[in-house]
Amino acid sequence: MRRWLQVQGILGRAFCQTRRSLSTVTPAPNNIERVKVKCGSSGSIHVDLHNLAKVTSSDPLMIYLPPFGNGHSGHLSQVPAFFRKYLTAVINYRWAGSGPVSGLEADEGSDSPSHLRWPMPIHDTLRGYSWILENLTPLTSARREVYVFGSYLGASLATSLALTENHPHERTRIRGFAAYNGIYNWTMFLPDHPIHKLPKIRSYNILEDILGQTVDPVFQEMKHQTETLFTNPSHLFDPFVSPCLFFHTPGLLVPPDFHSTAETRASSPRHLDETVDEAEEILAALIEASPEKAQRRSPLVFPPRKSTLKIPECLILHSTAPTPVSPHWRNSKRPKNIRVSNHFRTQSQELAALMRRSLEKVEFKERMKWDDSFGGFGAFEENADRRVGLRDVGFERSAFEMPDDAQAAIGEWLENRTTIDPRDQVEHLVDPENFWGLH
Repeated sequence: MRRWLQVQGILGRAFCQTRRSLSTVTPAPNNIERVKVKCGSSGSIHVDLHNLAKVTSSDPLMIYLPPFGNGHSGHLSQVPAFFRKYLTAVINYRWAGSGPVSGLEADEGSDSPSHLRWPMPIHDTLRGYSWILENLTPLTSARREVYVFGSYLGASLATSLALTENHPHERTRIRGFAAYNGIYNWTMFLPDHPIHKLPKIRSYNILEDILGQTVDPVFQEMKHQTETLFTNPSHLFDPFVSPCLFFHTPGLLVPPDFHSTAETRASSPRHLDETVDEAEEILAALIEASPEKAQRRSPLVFPPRKSTLKIPECLILHSTAPTPVSPHWRNSKRPKNIRVSNHFRTQSQELAALMRRSLEKVEFKERMKWDDSFGGFGAFEENADRRVGLRDVGFERSAFEMPDDAQAAIGEWLENRTTIDPRDQVEHLVDPENFWGLH
């Protein structure tokens, strides 16, 4: 076991300072270095580094957020095929109760797995990212581009990380991200969300729609885990887990639980504690008689105008949504006014639309003030579509696995952005032993 005591190698010379003991390095096979990064009083996480010895100090860096919380699993993380030729850092965040495999080992310093629910995952992600910035920034003035990828639960974290850490002036910065089948607005799972309201006018029988509706089992599994992943409904309104809320207000109130609706809460009898005095009882009755109404959903300016953040390039992928099948539609065309249901497609479309709107309303309008060549008919839409890609990649071949088309699409997207002119490369290979400040 090698201990990170002082960085006296190439990183120590670059920053000219001594670092505290924040991590432990474990040798691993197959070009993987496992680093144990301390997270203050909340235990530690593992960051797995792939291909550290095969890259130069300015080659692009990939950050991979697994689809589910890994905790302190003894198994080394595997990266998707499109990451295998790059330097890749896997942040093994903790999220109790997540994943197809039930159970999660209790972390050091935690009382129970329930301690590892939200917001633990975002704290782990940011701590892992901070460690990456501290230790994988190039030695010289060279810049290092960072790309983030996540799927399922990791997609939510990857999106929030990329949206809040893309500072173009930084030498090491997140340039783009790719995400597959993420949940970008968890409040859509609450019964009061407008997406669950049926339209007033329908041209076909509602019962036929319900009976004929097919269900995506993977998406339903994510929905059923909501109460396990979050300790209370207020956490669903955190924009770091619901990144769509960076761009607009929720448009609904925080409910007391995950299942009841405003109508059922209003109609249910009120049970008062016998110890409550008369004044508190009267106040509770007045609140029930005139319940607070949720404000309408309103757009927000993101990134803030005075910040150095910028909307990153991205590729948002989702599986094909199941199609309602009715006996009356088998030999005829499907009605066009079927209501939109909550699905990976819906989540992806909303996020892409909000990011494109931000580009058009904020960044592109500011650019037109100093760039006379930018603009013209359709320029905003064309540039927004190129910066924020959205793609349906077909049905999943098996539960919680990416289709081949998705992997090929991300591989091509990365290749187009990471091709570097050899003349611009820094001819300095990283020696793993020297990297860790050991000889």
